Amino acid sequence: MSHRYIPLVLFSVMLSTFAEAQLVINTTQTPAQLVQNVLLGGGVTATNIQFNGGPGNILTEQAAEFNSSAANVGIPAGLILATGDVMNAMGPNNSGSSSLGGGNFGQGDPDLLQLAQSTGSNVTSINDAAILEFDFLVTGDSLKFNFVFASDEYLEFVNSINDAFGFFLSGPGINGPFSNNAANIALIPGTVDPVTINSVNDVTNPQFYVDNGNGTTAPFNTNPTYIQYDGMTVVMQAGAQVICGETYHIKIVVGDANDTVWDSAVFLEAGSFVSTGQVLPQLTSGVLLNDSTMLEACGVVDFTMYRIGDTTNTDTIQLTVSGTATAGVDYSPAFPNQLIFQPGDTAITFLLNVPSDPDGLETIVFDIEQLIQCAGQIIQTQYTFYIDSPPPLNVIANDVLSDCNQVEVLAPLISGGSGNYLHAWSTGATTPSISVSPGTTTTYTYTLSDTCAIAPVTVDITVDVPVYAPMELTLTPDTAIPCLGNADLTVLNVIGGDGTFQYAWSANGAPISNTQTINVQAGAPTYYVATVTDGCGSVVSDSLLATTAPLPEIEITTTPDVTVLCEGDTTLLEVLSVTGGNGVYSYVWTNGQGVVISNTTTVEVGVPTDHIYTVTVSDQCGYVSDTTVTTFIPQPQPLAIQMTPDGTICYGDPIELSAQVSGGSGVYYLEWPSLGATDPIVEVTPLQETTYVVNVYEECGLFATAEVTIDVEPTTAEIVATSQGQDDWYLQGAAYPVPQYYFWDLGDGT
Repeated sequence: MSHRYIPLVLFSVMLSTFAEAQLVINTTQTPAQLVQNVLLGGGVTATNIQFNGGPGNILTEQAAEFNSSAANVGIPAGLILATGDVMNAMGPNNSGSSSLGGGNFGQGDPDLLQLAQSTGSNVTSINDAAILEFDFLVTGDSLKFNFVFASDEYLEFVNSINDAFGFFLSGPGINGPFSNNAANIALIPGTVDPVTINSVNDVTNPQFYVDNGNGTTAPFNTNPTYIQYDGMTVVMQAGAQVICGETYHIKIVVGDANDTVWDSAVFLEAGSFVSTGQVLPQLTSGVLLNDSTMLEACGVVDFTMYRIGDTTNTDTIQLTVSGTATAGVDYSPAFPNQLIFQPGDTAITFLLNVPSDPDGLETIVFDIEQLIQCAGQIIQTQYTFYIDSPPPLNVIANDVLSDCNQVEVLAPLISGGSGNYLHAWSTGATTPSISVSPGTTTTYTYTLSDTCAIAPVTVDITVDVPVYAPMELTLTPDTAIPCLGNADLTVLNVIGGDGTFQYAWSANGAPISNTQTINVQAGAPTYYVATVTDGCGSVVSDSLLATTAPLPEIEITTTPDVTVLCEGDTTLLEVLSVTGGNGVYSYVWTNGQGVVISNTTTVEVGVPTDHIYTVTVSDQCGYVSDTTVTTFIPQPQPLAIQMTPDGTICYGDPIELSAQVSGGSGVYYLEWPSLGATDPIVEVTPLQETTYVVNVYEECGLFATAEVTIDVEPTTAEIVATSQGQDDWYLQGAAYPVPQYYFWDLGDGT
């Protein structure tokens, strides 16, 4: 058995295919709830959850739950952290520089700044950071979780100032360059390099990059399946070896570099933050699409079960194998139901044969049950691997038009297969490209094959040399030019000839220009003739027709019909929008008698009565349209006040007085003169009978008044005099309406 030690590293995971739908984001959970309810899986207990340096029990626009089962994140569900509002992630990708929310220059992180500066020295600050951190107790010997990094700074800011993210793990056995000896575990698979826009893109490590358009390209900018960010990584796995039973701290942070725009986000898979046991299955050799996929008929695959951590004991591992792949048919040999690691053993290797079949993508699912000695409990983990057919080979090669004795490089574009290509040319060369200089027209045969059992592809490439083919022109199509506009007419393509061309344009027999492209104004229908002469003196001509294009009719949107509250008031009538025509408009407002009252987009009119106003819009090309706006004056109703009825209260009791107004225009001013109040409902505590008056003033000049009288009934008391000594007497009884003096006749003149 092998005794190699293999540390946990990042793993890329295959992207899935989604039907057209959209990302779903749920913002109802706090960061603490997102960790406990969404992110955590087995073997981990989290405490002390914080967000951006504060308690994690407060909702934030920068963290939410997501579901991507119908979008292209690659992770079906989980937790999203963003440099702005997480809702910016919603597709389609119709902006190349999207930002939403955020804007907090003060929220930074020194560890993320240090990480960003290690890959770009021109980074001076981290802003808009979303920082999720917590302590966690592990019951296994390893930690892992899945993630996708996405950013709208792809691809414009590759090798420039770009946003950053990091997973900073600290605790027993961790020794890194960041605060608390933390190490960043967001790494490119198989390396110690951090995942950044500079390190994962269409040129650097392109196998881990997913292009998502640039905000204007189809189908990304119209199909809501695609999220808003211009680029992202494939699904990756962060992991590290830990000490079972110990407590660790992780800080997950994403931030804007130097600014607060062009948002970025990290997607964390639901339930993937787990502390696994001591056995990790890996594909360690063979022709692979990535570390979880085996290709059919591509040779023997080295499939190894690694034991990580303490190897001093004998470990018996219960292994349940399921999935859509059938042992003995789709792969062989079959896996046993039990693995036994003897003391000191670190790996058990299986050499798998994966034959070709038409079944499509198949899965092998391992459910591993093992006793974790340090935790004193049985842990169950699951891993999924894939069997897929290698993509067919594809070769694109074009014939070459060459001059005599000119050296031509023949380099077909190749794709598909496993990438382990074999090249064969009819010249005997075995390189991807060849250089040739034939004296006459010659055809070269190229065959591409693969080390996997894939059908080879053969193409012929012909190098044509003089005599040259007759020239043919491709011109701009017949063109309809908008009124007052202009258009470029061009020789789009010339085939044939020797490749050296001179151009000449003419119209109605008169020369115009000796350039490949001319610009013409709209006018009467005219045929423009293009003449091309090559270096050998061959001449070819073609023509196109330029006319004036009709414009769409003018459409006017105005202020809607308006009701004016009071006779004699004024109101503003306005043209809200105009479409159609050539876009340069003139305006004329007229009243019901046809009198012009304004030549702008707006007009303020007095309203003595109901009236109809007309606005006419015309453009420079003679297009005209009009529409009307009607003003109305409502018939006012008399003012009426519904008052609280007169009443009687006990002394010292409060009472609410209400004045409900109706009629008039509905816009009132109300006052209680004696109270200095303007609310329709007031509370008073009269000490004697009081009449309260309310006055109502209406916007159009109406006035009304009303009053209410509140009587006050005093409270009586029973008086009991009690002797407490020669000179002490007091009263017992109820409250009195006003302060009183009481005189006692004690019978002796005092």
